[in-house]
Amino acid sequence: MNSRLPIVLVLFLVLDAANASPNEQKEIQDFYRRGLAGDQDAVNQCIERLKAVLKIEPANQLARVYLGSAYTMRSRDLGFGPRKLSTLKHGIALMDKAVAAAPDDPKVRLTRALTAAALPAIFGQRATSRKDFARLAQLADTQPAEFEEGDLQIVYYHAGLAAKAVGDQSNATTLWKKALLHPANPALVTKTREVLAAP
Repeated sequence: MNSRLPIVLVLFLVLDAANASPNEQKEIQDFYRRGLAGDQDAVNQCIERLKAVLKIEPANQLARVYLGSAYTMRSRDLGFGPRKLSTLKHGIALMDKAVAAAPDDPKVRLTRALTAAALPAIFGQRATSRKDFARLAQLADTQPAEFEEGDLQIVYYHAGLAAKAVGDQSNATTLWKKALLHPANPALVTKTREVLAAP
Protein backbone atom coordinates (compact mmCIF):
# COMPACT_ATOMS: atom_id res chain seq x y z
CA MET A 1 0.00 0.00 0.00
CA ASN A 2 1.32 3.43 -0.86
CA SER A 3 2.55 5.09 2.32
CA ARG A 4 1.32 8.55 1.34
CA LEU A 5 -1.59 9.91 -0.65
CA PRO A 6 -1.03 13.25 -2.34
CA ILE A 7 -1.10 15.99 0.29
CA VAL A 8 -2.52 18.22 -2.46
CA LEU A 9 -5.91 16.63 -1.77
CA VAL A 10 -6.22 18.71 1.38
CA LEU A 11 -6.06 21.94 -0.61
CA PHE A 12 -9.64 21.64 -1.78
CA LEU A 13 -11.36 19.71 1.00
CA VAL A 14 -14.43 21.91 1.48
CA LEU A 15 -17.32 19.76 2.59
CA ASP A 16 -20.17 22.21 2.05
CA ALA A 17 -22.02 20.45 4.84
CA ALA A 18 -25.12 22.45 5.69
CA ASN A 19 -25.35 20.96 9.17
CA ALA A 20 -21.65 21.18 10.03
CA SER A 21 -20.21 24.28 11.63
CA PRO A 22 -17.06 25.87 10.17
CA ASN A 23 -15.16 24.48 13.17
CA GLU A 24 -16.40 20.96 12.45
CA GLN A 25 -15.38 21.29 8.79
CA LYS A 26 -11.96 22.55 9.87
CA GLU A 27 -11.60 19.58 12.23
CA ILE A 28 -12.36 17.15 9.40
CA GLN A 29 -9.80 18.90 7.19
CA ASP A 30 -7.23 18.66 9.97
CA PHE A 31 -7.93 14.96 10.58
CA TYR A 32 -7.63 14.27 6.85
CA ARG A 33 -4.36 16.22 6.57
CA ARG A 34 -2.88 14.42 9.57
CA GLY A 35 -4.09 11.10 8.18
CA LEU A 36 -2.28 11.76 4.90
CA ALA A 37 0.87 12.34 6.92
CA GLY A 38 0.50 8.91 8.55
CA ASP A 39 -1.46 9.61 11.75
CA GLN A 40 -3.61 6.48 12.13
CA ASP A 41 -5.80 7.88 14.88
CA ALA A 42 -6.54 10.93 12.73
CA VAL A 43 -7.64 8.62 9.91
CA ASN A 44 -10.10 6.91 12.23
CA GLN A 45 -11.40 10.25 13.53
CA CYS A 46 -11.78 11.52 9.95
CA ILE A 47 -13.78 8.44 8.97
CA GLU A 48 -16.12 8.80 11.94
CA ARG A 49 -16.70 12.52 11.26
CA LEU A 50 -17.38 11.94 7.57
CA LYS A 51 -19.78 9.09 8.36
CA ALA A 52 -21.63 11.47 10.69
CA VAL A 53 -21.90 14.05 7.89
CA LEU A 54 -23.30 11.43 5.52
CA LYS A 55 -25.80 10.22 8.10
CA ILE A 56 -27.29 13.74 8.15
CA GLU A 57 -26.63 14.51 4.46
CA PRO A 58 -26.72 11.23 2.49
CA ALA A 59 -26.51 13.10 -0.83
CA ASN A 60 -23.24 14.86 0.08
CA GLN A 61 -21.00 13.25 -2.55
CA LEU A 62 -17.93 15.28 -1.59
CA ALA A 63 -18.12 13.86 1.92
CA ARG A 64 -18.64 10.38 0.41
CA VAL A 65 -15.62 10.56 -1.90
CA TYR A 66 -13.43 11.81 0.94
CA LEU A 67 -14.74 9.01 3.14
CA GLY A 68 -13.69 6.55 0.46
CA SER A 69 -10.27 8.16 0.27
CA ALA A 70 -9.97 7.98 4.06
CA TYR A 71 -10.75 4.25 3.95
CA THR A 72 -7.85 3.78 1.52
CA MET A 73 -5.67 5.43 4.15
CA ARG A 74 -7.03 3.08 6.78
CA SER A 75 -6.18 0.18 4.47
CA ARG A 76 -2.65 1.58 4.13
CA ASP A 77 -2.27 1.39 7.90
CA LEU A 78 -3.55 -2.18 8.35
CA GLY A 79 -1.31 -5.24 8.38
CA PHE A 80 -1.39 -7.61 5.44
CA GLY A 81 -4.45 -9.80 5.29
CA PRO A 82 -8.07 -9.95 4.13
CA ARG A 83 -9.12 -6.93 6.20
CA LYS A 84 -6.60 -4.71 4.44
CA LEU A 85 -7.94 -5.62 1.01
CA SER A 86 -11.61 -5.45 2.03
CA THR A 87 -11.07 -1.99 3.55
CA LEU A 88 -9.40 -0.80 0.36
CA LYS A 89 -12.21 -2.21 -1.78
CA HIS A 90 -14.76 -0.48 0.44
CA GLY A 91 -12.95 2.83 -0.01
CA ILE A 92 -12.80 2.42 -3.78
CA ALA A 93 -16.51 1.50 -3.90
CA LEU A 94 -17.44 4.63 -1.95
CA MET A 95 -15.43 6.82 -4.30
CA ASP A 96 -17.00 5.13 -7.33
CA LYS A 97 -20.48 5.67 -5.89
CA ALA A 98 -19.75 9.36 -5.30
CA VAL A 99 -18.49 9.89 -8.85
CA ALA A 100 -21.44 7.96 -10.31
CA ALA A 101 -23.82 10.25 -8.41
CA ALA A 102 -21.95 13.47 -9.28
CA PRO A 103 -19.95 12.70 -12.45
CA ASP A 104 -19.28 16.31 -13.38
CA ASP A 105 -18.52 17.67 -9.92
CA PRO A 106 -14.85 18.65 -10.28
CA LYS A 107 -13.93 18.21 -6.62
CA VAL A 108 -15.57 14.79 -6.35
CA ARG A 109 -13.92 13.45 -9.49
CA LEU A 110 -10.56 15.06 -8.70
CA THR A 111 -10.49 13.49 -5.25
CA ARG A 112 -11.01 10.03 -6.74
CA ALA A 113 -8.48 10.71 -9.50
CA LEU A 114 -5.72 11.72 -7.09
CA THR A 115 -6.46 8.93 -4.62
CA ALA A 116 -6.58 6.29 -7.38
CA ALA A 117 -3.31 7.59 -8.84
CA ALA A 118 -1.61 7.13 -5.47
CA LEU A 119 -2.58 3.45 -5.15
CA PRO A 120 -0.11 0.78 -6.28
CA ALA A 121 -0.71 -0.39 -9.85
CA ILE A 122 -1.58 -3.90 -8.66
CA PHE A 123 -5.00 -2.62 -7.54
CA GLY A 124 -5.97 -1.67 -11.07
CA GLN A 125 -6.93 1.95 -10.44
CA ARG A 126 -4.52 3.65 -12.85
CA ALA A 127 -7.00 3.44 -15.74
CA THR A 128 -9.70 4.99 -13.54
CA SER A 129 -7.37 7.82 -12.63
CA ARG A 130 -6.40 8.45 -16.26
CA LYS A 131 -10.06 8.54 -17.35
CA ASP A 132 -10.90 10.89 -14.48
CA PHE A 133 -8.12 13.30 -15.42
CA ALA A 134 -9.11 13.21 -19.10
CA ARG A 135 -12.70 14.06 -18.15
CA LEU A 136 -11.55 16.74 -15.71
CA ALA A 137 -9.44 18.37 -18.43
CA GLN A 138 -12.52 18.47 -20.67
CA LEU A 139 -14.55 20.07 -17.88
CA ALA A 140 -11.74 22.53 -17.18
CA ASP A 141 -11.76 23.58 -20.84
CA THR A 142 -15.53 24.05 -21.00
CA GLN A 143 -16.38 25.09 -17.43
CA PRO A 144 -13.24 26.68 -15.93
CA ALA A 145 -15.31 28.77 -13.49
CA GLU A 146 -16.27 25.54 -11.71
CA PHE A 147 -12.63 25.05 -10.67
CA GLU A 148 -10.33 26.83 -8.27
CA GLU A 149 -7.13 28.16 -9.83
CA GLY A 150 -5.06 25.55 -7.98
CA ASP A 151 -7.40 22.79 -9.12
CA LEU A 152 -6.93 23.80 -12.77
CA GLN A 153 -3.16 23.53 -12.40
CA ILE A 154 -3.45 20.09 -10.78
CA VAL A 155 -5.94 18.85 -13.38
CA TYR A 156 -3.93 19.90 -16.42
CA TYR A 157 -0.64 18.63 -14.97
CA HIS A 158 -2.02 15.19 -14.11
CA ALA A 159 -4.08 14.99 -17.30
CA GLY A 160 -0.81 15.53 -19.15
CA LEU A 161 0.81 12.67 -17.25
CA ALA A 162 -2.20 10.49 -18.08
CA ALA A 163 -1.96 11.38 -21.78
CA LYS A 164 1.75 10.59 -21.82
CA ALA A 165 1.10 7.24 -20.09
CA VAL A 166 -1.05 6.14 -23.06
CA GLY A 167 1.47 7.41 -25.61
CA ASP A 168 -0.20 10.70 -26.55
CA GLN A 169 2.79 13.02 -26.20
CA SER A 170 1.24 15.80 -28.29
CA ASN A 171 -1.82 16.04 -26.03
CA ALA A 172 0.38 15.77 -22.95
CA THR A 173 2.40 18.78 -24.10
CA THR A 174 -0.77 20.78 -24.74
CA LEU A 175 -2.13 19.95 -21.29
CA TRP A 176 1.10 20.83 -19.51
CA LYS A 177 1.21 24.18 -21.28
CA LYS A 178 -2.31 24.82 -19.98
CA ALA A 179 -1.13 23.92 -16.48
CA LEU A 180 1.50 26.65 -16.71
CA LEU A 181 -1.28 29.19 -17.32
CA HIS A 182 -2.46 28.52 -13.73
CA PRO A 183 0.72 28.82 -11.63
CA ALA A 184 -0.91 28.49 -8.21
CA ASN A 185 1.73 26.12 -6.80
CA PRO A 186 5.37 27.01 -7.58
CA ALA A 187 6.55 23.44 -6.95
CA LEU A 188 4.07 22.12 -9.50
CA VAL A 189 5.18 24.79 -11.97
CA THR A 190 8.72 23.43 -11.65
CA LYS A 191 7.54 19.84 -12.16
CA THR A 192 5.52 20.88 -15.20
CA ARG A 193 8.50 22.62 -16.78
CA GLU A 194 10.61 19.55 -16.11
CA VAL A 195 8.21 17.18 -17.86
CA LEU A 196 7.89 19.58 -20.78
CA ALA A 197 11.65 19.72 -21.15
CA ALA A 198 12.12 15.96 -20.89
CA PRO A 199 12.88 14.11 -24.15
